[in-house]
Amino acid sequence: MSETTPTPESEEPTPAAAAETTPGTAATSPAAAETAVADPPPLVEPGASSATDDVIVEPAATSESEPVVATADPAVVQTARPVQSQHVVYVEAPQPPRKRGNRAIGSLLVIASAVLFAVLYAVILYVVGLVSHGVADFNFISQFDFWVPVIAFAVGFIILVLIVNRAGWAAYVIGSLFVGVFVYFATAGGLLLLHASSVPTNEVGAAFKTVLFSAVAISAALLAREVSLWVGFAIAARGRRVKVRNVEARDEYERDEAAKRAEYERANGARADAAPAPIADEVPAS
Repeated sequence: MSETTPTPESEEPTPAAAAETTPGTAATSPAAAETAVADPPPLVEPGASSATDDVIVEPAATSESEPVVATADPAVVQTARPVQSQHVVYVEAPQPPRKRGNRAIGSLLVIASAVLFAVLYAVILYVVGLVSHGVADFNFISQFDFWVPVIAFAVGFIILVLIVNRAGWAAYVIGSLFVGVFVYFATAGGLLLLHASSVPTNEVGAAFKTVLFSAVAISAALLAREVSLWVGFAIAARGRRVKVRNVEARDEYERDEAAKRAEYERANGARADAAPAPIADEVPAS
């Protein structure tokens, strides 16, 4: 008498039985069912890989802009991430000082000296008239003959100041001779032009020679030389002070520039120290 082993009701059906009971599936033969029951599928433990499985490792795509950092392990490639843009520190550079000149103030002093020249020239003409004629007055001040040497002195002295600018007293010692000669010939030529209508054509040369050796032209030239010399000393003294201030301003500019450069270097050094290092990502090598 054969004994049959009861099948527990809680036991799950085999895969073959499940295949037979699944609706819509084709019926299998008894031999196929027995083979399915006899050879169950192998169990795969978690974390274990089958020897027959093909593992394909694709290399990580790296762009040309991302530098590849070599490591001690050849199986690992580190890709450095680009560092984020850093804050740029701008330091305002000091402006170079502008050299101060002596032309403007010198020209104002020339105008003041022209007034002095006119006063002294009027006194000289008064004395010359008094000695020559015994009687003299200041009515000549209203005539153009009186203002010709005054205008010539102002023009010649201004030209000198514009040329020498911040030069020392030696330049005005030599330049005063130029002013005297300029006033001398300008006075003679101006007086001749003022009275050209009364001078015959054949006597122009003789008239010009007469004016050149007149007391008016000679006194105007000598006075122009003296006034330009002494006023030139005052202008040169101011020019010397202007040069000293220019040197001081230049030295201060160089100190400020050195301080700004040092501040800029410190700011760049602090920024470089505070900048984060590039972060490397490990990428498996192919």
